[in-house]
Amino acid sequence: MSTENNSSDIILSVDHISLAFRGVKALTDINFDIREKEILAIIGPNGAGKTSMLNVINGFYHPQQGQIHFKGLHRKQMRPHEAAVQGIARTFQNVALFKGMSTLNNIMAGRNLKMKRNLFWQALYYGPARDEEMEHRLEAEKIIDFLEIQAIRKTPVGQLPYGLQKRVELGRALAMEPDLLLLDEPMAGMNLEEKQDMCRFILDINEQYGTTIVLIEHDMGVVMDLSERLIVLDYGRKIAEGTPEDLARSKVSYTGQYLKNILSPRERKTLSQKKGSI
Repeated sequence: MSTENNSSDIILSVDHISLAFRGVKALTDINFDIREKEILAIIGPNGAGKTSMLNVINGFYHPQQGQIHFKGLHRKQMRPHEAAVQGIARTFQNVALFKGMSTLNNIMAGRNLKMKRNLFWQALYYGPARDEEMEHRLEAEKIIDFLEIQAIRKTPVGQLPYGLQKRVELGRALAMEPDLLLLDEPMAGMNLEEKQDMCRFILDINEQYGTTIVLIEHDMGVVMDLSERLIVLDYGRKIAEGTPEDLARSKVSYTGQYLKNILSPRERKTLSQKKGSI
């Protein structure tokens, strides 16, 4: 796959971003582009700045230096809900759901940005407001079918196992109809079967919805299977960028050695087989 940049294909550009907390640097002079409809993985050890980078992209953190351009426009400092309105959705390391609400109602919460009727009509729940809610409920039901969680649609999410809660959180983000989906460790706490299902859903979201995906993940087998490109961070700095195969093939660079160190023996064998077929 070519790694040449085409500006018309870039959905988000990170330009010289630096972020610090009371003098402690979390990110230093970070540059990269995210291309439309790709799956990009950000990897690195704990504390490398991966989650901080996602927090900058979705407006939770405001960097001291640098700029972000989204869909070709300079994005000034904004709050997360403003980023969401522009088309950026997010999941979190720790599941952030309304535990007392059902699966359906949690996914409906993601449709809130799409609702146009004001509070007066919603309070009356009559006429246009009722019709609008039925339309959004239909969209939520489509997402439930897509994620294969029909059996738990009325179950309070606090009663669900962790793997299903992560799937519901993905559904809520998907309900926002994002152009850019940020996934922060979507496989954390899952068993092998749950990881396989989540991988399938991520690929389907990318292919069927055309959604651009940026993910942080520590399971390197998942990263190698899903991602088209990698950004490698260490101590808040970008140390490498490229395809998984190109970076892992490097025998002399620090990045190549770093990837070899974090890959398990099984993952190294899988990657060797991939390289042999190239």
